[in-house]
Amino acid sequence: LRCCLPLVFLLLMQKVSLLEIEGFVGDTVILPCLISGKALPNKVTVFWRFRDSSTVYNIVDSRASLDEQDAPFTGRVDSFPDEWIKGNFSIKLSAVKKTDGGMYTCFIPEVNIQTTVYLIVNGTSEHLTRH
Repeated sequence: LRCCLPLVFLLLMQKVSLLEIEGFVGDTVILPCLISGKALPNKVTVFWRFRDSSTVYNIVDSRASLDEQDAPFTGRVDSFPDEWIKGNFSIKLSAVKKTDGGMYTCFIPEVNIQTTVYLIVNGTSEHLTRH
């Protein structure tokens, strides 16, 4: 069994990736979710979640679906619909808050791919002037 563990780990790594993004309070950040090398269906569904439970952004049947978006993200999250056909399901988070820091997950059920993005939010630029 030990000989197979590295192989199992490699197979899992193909379906799950972890990225780290850094931003400052008040900034706009891009949380990437890029799929390449996989054939996407004509109508794709993508779920963006924060800490595995809060709904950040949904794409259902290739349309933005914000009905279930959680209040902290309302009016602050956008995507790039023209890029979806290329496998780019990244989102843009505006007016970043300290409480936005943490784990974001982009899940595409049709191709069973999940991208995890860890957002690190630093204080405002005033921290750069401290001595």
